[in-house]
Amino acid sequence: MSVFQYLLRLKRTQMELEKSWASVMHQDHTDFAKHRNDHVKGSVSQQGRQRSRPMWRIREHMAFLIRNLQFYIQVDVIESQWNVLQAHIQDSNDFTGLVGVHQEYLSALISQSFLDIGSLSRILDSIMKLCLQFCWNIENQESSENTSELEHIIEEFNKKSNSLYTILRSSRLVGSQRAPFLRRFLMRLNFNSFFEATAKGVLNVVRPRPTLSVLNQQ
Repeated sequence: MSVFQYLLRLKRTQMELEKSWASVMHQDHTDFAKHRNDHVKGSVSQQGRQRSRPMWRIREHMAFLIRNLQFYIQVDVIESQWNVLQAHIQDSNDFTGLVGVHQEYLSALISQSFLDIGSLSRILDSIMKLCLQFCWNIENQESSENTSELEHIIEEFNKKSNSLYTILRSSRLVGSQRAPFLRRFLMRLNFNSFFEATAKGVLNVVRPRPTLSVLNQQ
């Protein structure tokens, strides 16, 4: 997968997360308008919003991670390397040199996007798939089976996202030259210390699966 295909997948995932939010908010407003004069049904509608609140916390977590990944790839990697490429092109005197400079550009995109690290590439792929599965389940949630599947998606996303953060902040990557803007990306990702707090010990740790009812009590 090329960096540009990866960026398109991130963009699609972001759009689906926004679409799922808009769709459910529209339905919620429709239900509220329909039952605002019905105390019993209105109470049921309010309970439904209470139950859905933890799901929207997860959706925001997903959207936050995807937005930051997209910004990192588009600005910190592609845009910065494009500027480097342009500077090298101006200094190049022959076609062979241009070919070499272009190859360095492509190699830098791959390495700084971590697409050449199998473990990270698989985690990133899983995160995007889980986000899309979450969106589909939210828009088609009509049974307890959907709720169970949703809980599984939330559990897996938490594991994958925390594993991603734990690996990226390892000294092997942060201290290397392959990703000069990685520290900046990690600071944006952890601006409220959320990832740092939740990523501790996540690797190789099996945690009890949180249920939506438990999440709602937090």
